[in-house]
Amino acid sequence: MNAIKTTLAMALVAATTSTMAATAVEQKPATVVEAVKAQAVEAKTATVAAAKATKDVVKNQVAVAEKATETKTLTIKETTKAKAVDAKKAVVEKAETAKEATVAKTVAAKDATVTRTMEAKETVVAKTEAVKAEAKKDCAKKCAEKKAEAAKAEKKGFFSWFKKSA
Repeated sequence: MNAIKTTLAMALVAATTSTMAATAVEQKPATVVEAVKAQAVEAKTATVAAAKATKDVVKNQVAVAEKATETKTLTIKETTKAKAVDAKKAVVEKAETAKEATVAKTVAAKDATVTRTMEAKETVVAKTEAVKAEAKKDCAKKCAEKKAEAAKAEKKGFFSWFKKSA
């Protein structure tokens, strides 16, 4: 914008200066018309030059603005893409952590179940063995009692035979 103002100001100063220079010298009426024509041509030339300079400055500013916008758009796009990638990585890491935690919990639960099952089995086996041992003791005791009774009965019978024969 400042470049436009500067260019316009220069064109006005050039036109004004040429007009002042032409009027300061006394001229004849025929040459005054030519001088006015020359001034008009100079003013037109200066105006065209100023317009062209303004156009060039505006064109440059538009190009710079477009380049800046393009750069800003690319930067935003790259930043957004980087954020999306980071977010995706975070989701994947959370999923992997959750999966590992679930696997660890499952393994721990399985180990605990196996341990409880083994303990229960050992308890049942121990009780079964104790019952078997108790049953063997009872059986041995009963067998010993029956043998003792049989032996007693046999003894009694043997002696009673002697008593009958005597």
